[in-house]
Amino acid sequence: MKYRASIILLLVFIFLAGCSAGGKSTAIPTIVLDSGSVATPQVVSSQSGGVTASGQVVADQEAQLAFRVAGTVKSIPVAAGDQVKAGQVLIQLDDTVQQIQLDQATLNLNELTSPAAIAAAQKAVAQDQQDLTNAQVALNTLTAQYSNEGLIANAQAGLVLAQNALKDAQTAYDATSGDPHRDPAKALAYQRLYTAQQNYDHALYLFNVYTGKANQAQVSENEADVALAKARLADDQTLLTALTGGEVPADASGAGYAQLMQAKLAVQSAQASVDAAHLVAPFDGQIAFVQTAVGEFVSPGQVLVALSDVNHFHVETKDLSERDVPQVKVGQSVTVSIKALNENVTGKVTAISPLADSLGGDVVYTVTIELDTQPAGIRAGMSVDVQFDTSQ
Repeated sequence: MKYRASIILLLVFIFLAGCSAGGKSTAIPTIVLDSGSVATPQVVSSQSGGVTASGQVVADQEAQLAFRVAGTVKSIPVAAGDQVKAGQVLIQLDDTVQQIQLDQATLNLNELTSPAAIAAAQKAVAQDQQDLTNAQVALNTLTAQYSNEGLIANAQAGLVLAQNALKDAQTAYDATSGDPHRDPAKALAYQRLYTAQQNYDHALYLFNVYTGKANQAQVSENEADVALAKARLADDQTLLTALTGGEVPADASGAGYAQLMQAKLAVQSAQASVDAAHLVAPFDGQIAFVQTAVGEFVSPGQVLVALSDVNHFHVETKDLSERDVPQVKVGQSVTVSIKALNENVTGKVTAISPLADSLGGDVVYTVTIELDTQPAGIRAGMSVDVQFDTSQ
């Protein structure tokens, strides 16, 4: 006891001597007396000047997850604290009906894209090409014969020859005596006359046809046949191209192609319904909580799982004053003191919020800071102090 009292008196004497020396006070290290031992003094130093702010550690990615559809929970393969990968199923609803619809749609699409369907499309294209050729030939024949001078001249020459042959046959028949029903010579002359008359009538018909005008109704019908054959060929070629993996124009049409596209859309829609019954992780992270159970009915938008990225963090300030924010710049270096870890980490300013907030009546701005390193033990929500290097 006497030893401790002596030490205390000595400290008081030193303190009073310091106060009287030059009128200036000097900070005295805190001394803790325990079991007769003297503790080593600890002096906490701080940087003077500059801009400081408090803040907290924030995960780069956080999500509260919910279904877009209602349903009954079928399984929950994860629990709070589990580490999960992006795309991993967190909760699954009963998707029996959706799976049946997907199977039906897939079966229909497989039928429309089968080898037999491709062969039928190839056959249709070949037939369309032949139909188009025939229709075009018919139209060309109908319209060309009325403007072909050579054809008209040939028909006229044929008419002249047929007319002379008919005249000669008539003269020979008149010069032959007898009855054509009993006399062979007269019967032969009659046959020649009859044949000459038939040839003349046919030549006259051709001459009248080639020197006349085309029937407009017939021309219009033939033109329609050509247009229809072209349209059918184009539609069937589009379907065949789609079935064989070719590039189809954006404005493609046709009944067969439309049926194929509807079948594909039905599969996509059914698959989307199945997918909607699976709640999956949007990124790698740790499950913070799960708020449902197997057999429970859940509604769209009901938050069921919280997920946090526990490997990538940044810092956001909470009380940077409007008076100090003009001194802060993107790219500026900072020192972040993580209180819970008793550790300082360097970083850089990556963003300054353009919108102000209010804190205790003061106007403040949120500044986002990227840490140069991620210290061990860091967690979202930890309090930090930020010292901005305003000398830059």
